Amino acid sequence: MQTNDHKMAMQFILFTYLMTLLTWGSLILASSLEWFGKDTPLGMTIFILGGNAPPIVAYFILKKHGKVSGFKAFIKTAFALKQPFPMYMLVLILTAAYFGIPALMGGITNDFPIYIAILSIPVMIIGGGLEELGWRHILQPFLETRFSFITSTLLTSCIWALWHLPLFFIPGTSQSNWSFGLFCISIVGMSFALAVIYRISGSIWLCIFFHALINAFSASWVVNEDFWIKLAIALGLTMISLGLFFLYGNKNKAVAI
Repeated sequence: MQTNDHKMAMQFILFTYLMTLLTWGSLILASSLEWFGKDTPLGMTIFILGGNAPPIVAYFILKKHGKVSGFKAFIKTAFALKQPFPMYMLVLILTAAYFGIPALMGGITNDFPIYIAILSIPVMIIGGGLEELGWRHILQPFLETRFSFITSTLLTSCIWALWHLPLFFIPGTSQSNWSFGLFCISIVGMSFALAVIYRISGSIWLCIFFHALINAFSASWVVNEDFWIKLAIALGLTMISLGLFFLYGNKNKAVAI
């Protein structure tokens, strides 16, 4: 079983990175040569395809290894909305912590109205949330069979952060205006939050939902690009997540697929 999980995890990383390199890499090249940019129809198609590399690759790997019977079963797993109320509260608490910590430090800038963020949640599920079908549904559980929860989460953080790197070189993306170093700090906190959600609930949908909430509300509550703000968020989320892990994580261990 572990050998099969190892193959799945390695195949997921390899083909996700390869698909991303071909799509986002070609977009970087096209932009630098002024052939077409991200905001053109072709550029946006390539951009979206690259962003959905994790769920696309995850589906084919899960199908190949007999973990899902087909696309319908895959979608059913992704959108298993019926979850216990306390698990949804867990997601909301971690979301509140993500924005509450910088707000208390005066590190939030209000931008778009809140209703825009709420309306954009479905879009952010497709444009970000579905990544979790790979990172938290395949990679994290496998790593937890080899390493501790903390080490596994840190390794996932590194792999996940590096996957985002091409976005910082595509003109017109939000990331092109960010510091990759500060982004990596944020990724650590996010990774611990997502890992503990999956460990406690066993639901990949809740990970997708949390990821989408963060992306959506980041348009309304913009976190300042400041080292101490980002570090505080990462440390806060990590400490809360580890506290939850030690309280509940071992009782509800998500089984590696």
